[in-house]
Amino acid sequence: MTLDQALQVLRKDARNALAWEALAQEIYSPLLGYVGLLLVTFKVGAGETAEDIVQDALLRFYERWPEIRNNVTSNAGLFGYLKKSCRNLLVDRYREERRAESLIRFLDLKFRNAFQDEADYYRDIFLKEVVGLLPPECGALIREYVEKDLSPAEIAESQNASPATFYSRWYRCIQKARHIFLQKKSAQKRS
Repeated sequence: MTLDQALQVLRKDARNALAWEALAQEIYSPLLGYVGLLLVTFKVGAGETAEDIVQDALLRFYERWPEIRNNVTSNAGLFGYLKKSCRNLLVDRYREERRAESLIRFLDLKFRNAFQDEADYYRDIFLKEVVGLLPPECGALIREYVEKDLSPAEIAESQNASPATFYSRWYRCIQKARHIFLQKKSAQKRS
């Protein structure tokens, strides 16, 4: 049974064991690779393993299926939902651990949270003054981060980029944007 067929069967019979088995066989390895790559990229070691996270995400998906089945209509939707579930589990599990700060920022930091009460003010500065001074690739990336208020992990997923590849690009671009922003901010204080 293909993944599409499994989803169709599960919409009619939410507890069909053969369909769940087919679904798990198709998605387990890609999800395991995704979570493992996040843990390796951000050098998060012992504690949770990728298998623990994926198994928990699949179990929660199974438990919630009757209420979400109309929202998951394609393979891409299924993978997107499960990747987000894995990211949320990682954030929940590692939020308090110092060694996982960069992982948590990658998974969870959105522009509005970075600037909290002053997000609208700084959004204008970034969009009108900072983005245009960045190299085009960085400008597009920072514009998406600011305008759509996505986390870096969500942007990576929207671009079909692996976390490791995207993170190095993200880090370079955010450092350039930060440098320009700080220059603008200090110039405003002086005037």
